[in-house]
Amino acid sequence: MLLRIEAVAFFALLVLTLIRLPSAIREPSSRLTWVATITGLAAVFMVGVAVPLSIVDGWLGGTNVANLLQNILATAAFWFVMQAALTLDGSRFNRRSLLELPIMFLSFTIPFLLIADRGSTTDNFVKETADHFGLWAYASIYMGCVVVIMARMLRGIRGRKPRPYILIRVGAWAILCASLIEILYLTLRVAGLGRTRSVETVGNLFTIPFYGGVVLVCAGIITFAIARAGRRSMNAALGRLLTRANVGRGMLVTPIPDEDPIHETYRLAVRLTDIANSQELTKRERNLLRAATAMLDRQMRAPAIVRMSSTAGRVTAP
Repeated sequence: MLLRIEAVAFFALLVLTLIRLPSAIREPSSRLTWVATITGLAAVFMVGVAVPLSIVDGWLGGTNVANLLQNILATAAFWFVMQAALTLDGSRFNRRSLLELPIMFLSFTIPFLLIADRGSTTDNFVKETADHFGLWAYASIYMGCVVVIMARMLRGIRGRKPRPYILIRVGAWAILCASLIEILYLTLRVAGLGRTRSVETVGNLFTIPFYGGVVLVCAGIITFAIARAGRRSMNAALGRLLTRANVGRGMLVTPIPDEDPIHETYRLAVRLTDIANSQELTKRERNLLRAATAMLDRQMRAPAIVRMSSTAGRVTAP
């Protein structure tokens, strides 16, 4: 089961990395997600899913440095996932916040380097050395960083309505709970309770929710990517309708660089609704406008001055 869930996470991250590559090249707003997925992919790679761990760790000296590198990459991946989730609504990424990452890295790298004897490469590095205080400090601080990141993400996306956020929320809660379980397990071990059956039962509760949560978060982001592609297609159709309808009205449609698809849909739908209020639209045009406004009602907070109604197809004042 351990290998299977990690392999699923690796495959999900690989698919997401490949899917998001074209949009990451084309749209700066998509690059956070792509950086998150490729660092997450590298982190799961360090577990030995694609290449045996003995070979991977051998490249780094054969003293379980692969475990440290995996955790550094995973922390970066979770942090970028958090930032990507927080900016899915069109918010801008604050580059200054990148300073948080080296602080997190150092917080658990220093305890790792202070572990006197890390032993030779092993798949169970944490469990085999969990009785030592240095290992407890290293692994617990790393898990604590993950807990903080997931908590910030959950707080940041609280109240957002689009359905893909459900997958992201469930995944984030699973990762957060798994991290707390791992901290509990490490604390039991360093307290001298040993590898008893009950203690190992607690430790075995970590893997499935942790990697399962990664899969769910990836699924949520993939769903957003598919929805975004659908909105782009809808916006292209709206743009063509407006090009025809704007003749002689002086309402030229000019694209805004790097505009979020939801806001682009809103802008186009408002203009088409204005035309609909003054002249008859075809059946296809009415259906397209209804679909656009229904999507906007579900996924975009209404501005303070106007609110779109998907039933009437009009822009009304509150």
